[in-house]
Amino acid sequence: MRYDGEESEAIDMNQQEHIVIRGLRQNNLKNVSLDIPKGKIVVFTGVSGSGKSSIVFDTI
Repeated sequence: MRYDGEESEAIDMNQQEHIVIRGLRQNNLKNVSLDIPKGKIVVFTGVSGSGKSSIVFDTI
């Protein structure tokens, strides 16, 4: 469970339909925001050095 900002209501992470990432800053990534659907196959593609591994292995 987590508490969302000003809301006093708990949010059950298992009930959300997406993994939400906001303002990610890691290695060469600057202010990246993603909504990744749960229960789906998701593929990260891009050129070398674009931050795929930083998102997949270091963040998620």
